[in-house]
Amino acid sequence: MAIPRIAVGNLVRVKSALADKYDRLARARKSKPLKAKLVRQAERFRRDAERIAGRLSS
Repeated sequence: MAIPRIAVGNLVRVKSALADKYDRLARARKSKPLKAKLVRQAERFRRDAERIAGRLSS
């Protein structure tokens, strides 16, 4: 079952926004373990957005 292109584009925007959010949260934290966790989450959302965008272009 194919996902409509509009929904895929929205998903890319949402994942990118979440990555930005977690980057901001990581910068605001002083705890090194929590900062590292938030950075990893941001990287995961960014990878997801890139993967989904790659499907959109192919």
